[in-house]
Amino acid sequence: MTRKAQLKEFLQSISFRELTLTIDLLVSVYISYIYIISLINATAEQLASVSWLSGLLLEVLTYSVILMVSSYLLLAFISDDELKQPLDVREKQINLVGYKSKAHILQAGICVAIFQYQAEANGWGPAIEYNIPYLPMHVMVGAFLLAEIANYAAQLYKGRTGQIYE
Repeated sequence: MTRKAQLKEFLQSISFRELTLTIDLLVSVYISYIYIISLINATAEQLASVSWLSGLLLEVLTYSVILMVSSYLLLAFISDDELKQPLDVREKQINLVGYKSKAHILQAGICVAIFQYQAEANGWGPAIEYNIPYLPMHVMVGAFLLAEIANYAAQLYKGRTGQIYE
């Protein structure tokens, strides 16, 4: 079997909902990759610069909007009006499981960011070994990106395994 035939067989074996979640997951991972690589490759002056940081956040936001809109348009083009169909009870439960994991990660990220901000504001010493400017904001953005990835991954896992209530 050729790779093209294997890919075609795989695409036919997954549901449209799984395809949508997979594309959203891949887009979220790619956007996280862009953000992390930008932070790793940044110099100390860039990390301390508000304008560089604003540019990075604008780049991440722009990529997010463009990739999500283009993936939605592509899916709307190839679907047979499946995007307009309401979710069934099982799909709604799977969404709730994904949102639950997303909420936990966001809450933990916000708590860590608030603690980090308080540590810096009260002069308790750096909470980590390295002094990274605007660390609380990076923690919140990282928590948001990780929460998006966890949301889509949990929905894919629960939808594929059927273990909704566990």
